[in-house]
Amino acid sequence: MDELVEIVNQLQDVFLVSGQVVDLPQVVVIGSQSAGKSSVLEHLVGKSFLPRGVGVVTRCPLVLQLLHSSTEVVEEYAIFQHDQTKVFTDFNLISKEILDQTVKLAGSNKGICNAPITLKIYSNSFLNLTLVDLPGLTKIPVGDQPDDIEKQTRNLLLEYSRNPNSIILAVTPANADLTTSESLALAREVDPEGERTLAVITKLDLMDEGTDAWDILSGKIIPVKLGIIGVVNRSQRDIMENKSMKEALKEEKEFFHKHYKAVERFHGTPYLTKTVQRILTEHIKSCLPKLKTKVKEKLLKKQEELKALGDVSLDKHVLLIDIISKFSQTFCSIIKGDTDNIQTTELSGGARINYVFQESFVQALQKMDALSGLSEEAILTATQNASGVNPGLFVPEVTFQLLVKQQIQRFRPHCLTCVDHVNEELCRIVQTCAYDPLIGLEKYPTLQKEVIRVVTQILRNRLPIANIMVDSFIDVQLAYINTRHPNFDTNRLSGEEPIALEEENCIARKPTIKFSEKKKEITEKKEEISEENREYQLIQKLIQSYFSIIQITVQDTVPKIIMHSFVNFVIKYLHSELIAQLYKGNISDLMKESQDVVEKRQELVTIVAQLEKAYGILTFIKPSTKLHVVTEDV
Repeated sequence: MDELVEIVNQLQDVFLVSGQVVDLPQVVVIGSQSAGKSSVLEHLVGKSFLPRGVGVVTRCPLVLQLLHSSTEVVEEYAIFQHDQTKVFTDFNLISKEILDQTVKLAGSNKGICNAPITLKIYSNSFLNLTLVDLPGLTKIPVGDQPDDIEKQTRNLLLEYSRNPNSIILAVTPANADLTTSESLALAREVDPEGERTLAVITKLDLMDEGTDAWDILSGKIIPVKLGIIGVVNRSQRDIMENKSMKEALKEEKEFFHKHYKAVERFHGTPYLTKTVQRILTEHIKSCLPKLKTKVKEKLLKKQEELKALGDVSLDKHVLLIDIISKFSQTFCSIIKGDTDNIQTTELSGGARINYVFQESFVQALQKMDALSGLSEEAILTATQNASGVNPGLFVPEVTFQLLVKQQIQRFRPHCLTCVDHVNEELCRIVQTCAYDPLIGLEKYPTLQKEVIRVVTQILRNRLPIANIMVDSFIDVQLAYINTRHPNFDTNRLSGEEPIALEEENCIARKPTIKFSEKKKEITEKKEEISEENREYQLIQKLIQSYFSIIQITVQDTVPKIIMHSFVNFVIKYLHSELIAQLYKGNISDLMKESQDVVEKRQELVTIVAQLEKAYGILTFIKPSTKLHVVTEDV
């Protein structure tokens, strides 16, 4: 039915404008350079219009739409899709236009391009038909053709032939070995069952004297399900002598009547045209339901993409408030962990902050040695210095206080590093939110920069406050060494008697007898410890005990300080601060969309409009429509 082919032609135009790739039903013509592919197409049209030359002349797909004109005007004319202002009635000029457009699309280095050139030819003698002429298969580069010309042409032919909705017209010369036909081999590669392949045998008149093509035309050599049709085209001499198509068709008919009379009605260009249209029409009808579904899927997808870009008609102030709210909510959700967009590759947001507190910070504290930097000599020297000129019976508490404070100071850099790590993660969250497509800041580059600037400034302002509070916390621990702390172990860790704290605020020790450094054997076979060693071990154990108390306190309190002074503060005041800062600027400038977004929206508007048009075309096809085409058996 001509109407169905016309519908596909309309869809072809729609998808060409929209740039969408849809596997439309069409006839794909493939063959080697010497197979006579161009002559077959010209015979179908009845005009000479295709470029000819050495090597690969057809370097872009040529979508050839033959359209039946219902006008009474006898003159045939053609229009290119890329420039519909020009109407060609002189078919000699069409060849030049095809060459010019090929150079524009594929360049001048003889390379291949998959962008199609669409040509519509109108005539009241046509049956509606859509053909795609592709570059001829080639093996060896000619002239300035690229070295991979074979690969380029083959890939292009495969791209179009793989379309499950295409009919493959495999053109093969009769004077070549059909079993080595490149076009049939390629067709079999993409259509192994031969459901979509129709073989066209050319150059029957050029076979060696004494040979014929009966076995080929009857399908005895290579059977093809859709059939094998022989044609006789104009020779190169006929073309050079400008033999008319009418005369060529007459000679073709005479040739089949003379040499293949028994099957002449199943061969020749007129029969090929009707057969191709019949097959294409039946194929179109079987493809339409799936095609309609696919177009609808594409339409819904593009409508969603367009919706995601936002409505430009909305008030700028409303848009700004909405974006600020989304940003603030997303920022808080990432920290609290109640977001739909859960990372699966790495820790982030609140989980990362918790990892800093519970893993990184804890591990750093646990690796600290309470006595790091305090050698036996250093402790004993400090003890002697605290005694002054009069050695006493008591170890001054000032020695313990001095040394333990020195060790507590070592917590400070780890605490400040913890603040820095939390700050780094908050900065990462800012970037994550700023580039989150669901928030939509990327559409407004100026606003995006301002939001990042404002939030980063909030973090910068709070960072020193958090550092000061952590610093102060360490200072608080240094301000008072609580030797009455319930967890402070004043017992000798070796199990000896407790250490009494005298009113003089000193740590008492028993008077001991000074022994010589020489080891002496005693009944219990125990080594006596020197007075100095006893003092060293006592101070050492007291420092370790109190250090562990501070260690636990720091581990518990510093994360609380950071959450209170830094994280929770940002969460609480982020939204209000963004509104206060952003509304100081020019709203129109802030809400100016990027050029990419403007172009993307225009592109999507066009695509959606064209897909709606295509869906409308497919929707109004009557399912009860019957075929009215020639249906002779092949």
